[in-house]
Amino acid sequence: MPLIGPILDDRTFAQLRDELVKRIPVYAPEWTDHNAGDPGIALLELFAHLGESLLFRFNQIPDATKAAFLRLLGVRPRPALTARTLLVLDTDRPEGVQVLPGTEARAGAVFFETGHETVAWPLETLAAGKTPVAPAPPGSTEARRRENIVQALPKADRDRIAAGAPLSFHVTTRVPADPLDPEQPPLDVSTTLDQSLWIALLAKKTTDPRRLPGQTLFLGIVPDEELPRPYDLRARDPHDPTRVRAGELLTAPPGFLWELWNGPAARTPFTPLAVLGDTTRGLTTAGVVSVALPAALPDPPPARPPVGGGLDRPPPLDDDATAARVLAWLRVRRPAGENDAIHRIRWVGVNAVGAVQARTAAPELLGTGTGDAGQAYRLTQRPVLAGSVRLEVEEADGWRPWTEAEDFAADGPFDRHYTLDADAGIVRFAGRGRLPQIGERIRVLSYRHGGGSAGNVPAGAVTALTGVSGVKAANPLPAAGGADPASLADALDALPAEVHRRDRAVTADDYRALALEVPGVRRAEALPLLHPDTPAVPAAGVVSVLVFPAEDLRDPGAPLPDLALLRQVAAYLVPRRPVTAELYVIPPTYVDIAVSVGIRTREGYQPDAVRRWTELILRQYLAPLPPYGPEGAGWPLGRAVRRAELEAVAVQVEGLEYLEGELLLARRSGEGWTPLPLVPLEAWEVPRLTAITVVTGSPLPVGSGYGSPPPPPGDPVVVPLPAEVC
Repeated sequence: MPLIGPILDDRTFAQLRDELVKRIPVYAPEWTDHNAGDPGIALLELFAHLGESLLFRFNQIPDATKAAFLRLLGVRPRPALTARTLLVLDTDRPEGVQVLPGTEARAGAVFFETGHETVAWPLETLAAGKTPVAPAPPGSTEARRRENIVQALPKADRDRIAAGAPLSFHVTTRVPADPLDPEQPPLDVSTTLDQSLWIALLAKKTTDPRRLPGQTLFLGIVPDEELPRPYDLRARDPHDPTRVRAGELLTAPPGFLWELWNGPAARTPFTPLAVLGDTTRGLTTAGVVSVALPAALPDPPPARPPVGGGLDRPPPLDDDATAARVLAWLRVRRPAGENDAIHRIRWVGVNAVGAVQARTAAPELLGTGTGDAGQAYRLTQRPVLAGSVRLEVEEADGWRPWTEAEDFAADGPFDRHYTLDADAGIVRFAGRGRLPQIGERIRVLSYRHGGGSAGNVPAGAVTALTGVSGVKAANPLPAAGGADPASLADALDALPAEVHRRDRAVTADDYRALALEVPGVRRAEALPLLHPDTPAVPAAGVVSVLVFPAEDLRDPGAPLPDLALLRQVAAYLVPRRPVTAELYVIPPTYVDIAVSVGIRTREGYQPDAVRRWTELILRQYLAPLPPYGPEGAGWPLGRAVRRAELEAVAVQVEGLEYLEGELLLARRSGEGWTPLPLVPLEAWEVPRLTAITVVTGSPLPVGSGYGSPPPPPGDPVVVPLPAEVC
């Protein structure tokens, strides 16, 4: 479908003629005959006809010219963005399988490439921590059981307890095996007894422990970046790890120490491990940590290590079969001087590698030069990732590399530059620099192409690697970050604001518009003078940007961003804000409300259809995301919810005769509901429609739900009757 360009001047022949006639008294007052038979009027009509033809041609500016005008103004439509995900490799080969960077993985018709080299080993992992338990009541059965456990400790431990050493009991809490399972809570390492994450390396049937010393393990770690639900800005703990200040979101990653446990009888409990790479930002975001094992590994620990000792022992495993497979224990913790802890961990796995939704194209011969300015050649694949094209031109002294440039404005006579239209996949040569001459061949050694929303595949969509045998691949997390390129029409619509803003955030609208440019943000609002710690008190120099995500599978009706999205918004806004502005990036605060409606339908309309349409229109009217809400931009921040307003919306449903009684509106108060004619909201709050009932007749009690049908009289016993068998 072709793009419909903007009409730059829409004046018609009649409008041009009338405008010229109105100018006659100003320039020629003695000209008084303005009838159609006057020769002068005939000339004016001729010019108006020619002017209309010129305006028609003026409005047919081609897309290439529009894009050139945008480049002159420093505005470029956003290119396609690539999705990223985490792959986990599985193999049974005892010697391991090497997977080089750029290895292709497929999720149906969508291609991914691995970002770095990795080696897959026949290993599995189990991550756990020591969660302390509350003291037992004196004299209880649990207290006596713990006393028996203490009496069974080695004599050295009993002597330490008798000498006054503190006694702590703990249980082993495992990190969930499935990062997307909402029923399995993550492990909060900061609340464990030793504030350490323990990772057991488990052997498979084909594992050869003699091959592991000196090798590198690639451990994928997924912290829990979900915000607490429900999120309340006023009840926010200032010491909570989900900080919202932009500087704290982007602070340097905290340090960590990786160690290998040497066993219960070793003279030195741990051996430090070298960290060769880290994409987790110090275990604060999902990524891969590359850890080098020492040249000599300790003997596998016993399946039942001795009970007792200090904090330098791994958590015991209750499953004997799993404990017998443990080859070694790794421990990761923060250094003593670090002011942050390791927080919630949702998943840990071995043989992990990052992947990006892109594909490296084979070398291509684009053609031969003509010596003319404006040479253009099309690549076979698109959209092309900017900066990935390696182009050469065959000159008199051999093949010479050329450099990709934004434009040719600063070209010198000997510069070898080309420009790339990433979306269309077109390479252009122009400007004052050197041009490919007649007969000079042009080739592209390689380039990467991909991107778009199609790369946001769900978890488990990646099934295999291409060109690598003996290894399987899967993505435990859905891919995220892919976005389709912005259309030229969108870029032209945003042009006035772009020129006014100049990529700088000064006004509240600037902050909002820039935040919306971050992929994954569906709605953003700037709140000047609002400090998250004291939202009711105006704070000079403070700007809080409230962010709504594009989707939230956990609660689609009340979407809440995660820490990863807040970091992306902060990283985009911090370089563009004034240096004196104190910036916060915060999620929305939802206020739970309930609505109950009783309706009467017109004759000839199905009551159930009218009831469902009434419920749908109320949900859409109170929704926080566009294109819903009172004005199509989501429910405005801080706007009170009024019963009369909702009644006016409900009666617009076709087929609804009138409302039976008043519409009931209530706000959650503890475990119950408080009926109100108006629910006030703070400047940072939006409503969340938690419960709604629409029935024919009188409305149900607000917040009660539809309920179940009454049971049959007599409370009968229900007995299934098996089928007859011949």
